[in-house]
Amino acid sequence: MELTVNNVYGLILRSKLMKLDEAKIVLDRWKEESKTAQSDVIKFANWLVSRKYVTEYQAKLLIKGHADGYFINSYKISEKLGTGRMGGVYKAEHETGQIVALKVLPPSKSREKNFLMRFHREAQMNMELIHPNIVRTFETGVYNGVHYMVMDYLEGETLDQFLKRSGKIPPDEACHIVYQALRGLDCIFQHGLVHRDLKPANMMLAGPILTSKVMDKTLKILDMGLGKLAKNKEPLHQVVTALNLTDEGAILGTPDYMAPEQARDARNIDIRADIYGLGCVLYHLLTGQPPFPDTNIINQIIRHQTETPKPASQLNSKVPEGLNKIINTMLAKEPSDRYQTPEKCAQALAIFLNSGPFVAPSIPDSENKLKKYLTWLETSKTALKEKNKNKKEEGILYDPPSENSADQDSESDPGIDDDYSVTFVSSIPKETDSFAFDNPEPVYKKAIRKSKPAAVGAFNLSRFTRNELLLLGTGIGLGALATLIGCIVALAIFSSSKKEHETSPSHQTGGDGKK
Repeated sequence: MELTVNNVYGLILRSKLMKLDEAKIVLDRWKEESKTAQSDVIKFANWLVSRKYVTEYQAKLLIKGHADGYFINSYKISEKLGTGRMGGVYKAEHETGQIVALKVLPPSKSREKNFLMRFHREAQMNMELIHPNIVRTFETGVYNGVHYMVMDYLEGETLDQFLKRSGKIPPDEACHIVYQALRGLDCIFQHGLVHRDLKPANMMLAGPILTSKVMDKTLKILDMGLGKLAKNKEPLHQVVTALNLTDEGAILGTPDYMAPEQARDARNIDIRADIYGLGCVLYHLLTGQPPFPDTNIINQIIRHQTETPKPASQLNSKVPEGLNKIINTMLAKEPSDRYQTPEKCAQALAIFLNSGPFVAPSIPDSENKLKKYLTWLETSKTALKEKNKNKKEEGILYDPPSENSADQDSESDPGIDDDYSVTFVSSIPKETDSFAFDNPEPVYKKAIRKSKPAAVGAFNLSRFTRNELLLLGTGIGLGALATLIGCIVALAIFSSSKKEHETSPSHQTGGDGKK
């Protein structure tokens, strides 16, 4: 059954993209303007987009017959921005008018306990970090089984995209960018954290991509997904203490920008490893390549441990000798030979800032919307605390770990129970899988078809985690193998017994056997 314009009109009402009065006016206006094309659904959708009644993303869902999935709590989704390590990232508008970015964990991944912990651990870390050079995280929650975090929405491009477009850049621009990164890193350091994955792809230059100069842009640090508490630091928050979520012995980070000690033991590094990473980023900005470019990751890690990179001035003649020395200090093999804090490194680099430390210009309209939104957030949190007072609910995070496990990074954490809970987040509704985030394009349930309910007691593999499925498969395989071996052994014994029985004297038919 093909959709009609009236079907799409009905979907708009069901989706709550427009109120009834507004939708009626829009439909009447379409009929007046379209004349001969009134029944053309595609033209109607394009017309809605051109008049800015809906976005392209929303129009695509409407013509596919989707009535759900346009909202997550108070956020109206307008555009898909991309897919990251943890899931999809969407542009959305809050009811107060604030534009935000929603990072959404796919339902398939939220079933894996450790993956879910990582997602909310990252959100809780980011919420503590409020700084002009760090992308801000406002809140985290769950809606119809979809786990999400709400972040600043930024116009701009990642530093990685910028490098691919521009290649090497002048020293003043490179220092301007890394100086801001060091300011953000100092905030991370002051909160007792280590980032562990500072690289161009995890930094963003906020501002119009092609129209503004680099010196007018703000650098923002992204993605605390591999972040951890520094040793001997008190936890940020009760829910951030259980950082036991990465495999022991695993290499965490990106080899192009990884400090030598991080490749050896990523669990016991400190902020000086991040300073090394930013030294690699500065080198890349000045020369157009990382310090040790190599297609073989193992070779690259060894080179970080043993080799000294070519002076940046050999690849970019504009690099002064003083800046070479700063890079050498940032890239020292031993942490004790580097700048010991981001602040010390920023002070050394400030000499090469032509226009002094950068301060991003404020935008009054944006600030007013942010204040309104932050007021709403504070009111919501207060109401939630009242609601949950003296009530322990099933939650989305986990209990704090045991005392001896506060600084581990192991997947198998004995301090995390199956029935983990938290008191400040409302209970998780059952997952409805409204969002099919595993697909390139979000696909929602058909508005014109209803799926048949599963039979009572039906065996459903989706309720098992990946590890449980692996154990189940292994058990079935071993059981089948044992059965096969048992059959072979039984058959061999039976055949041997039969042969002996046939060759016994009572069964011989020769003349000597006759009486």
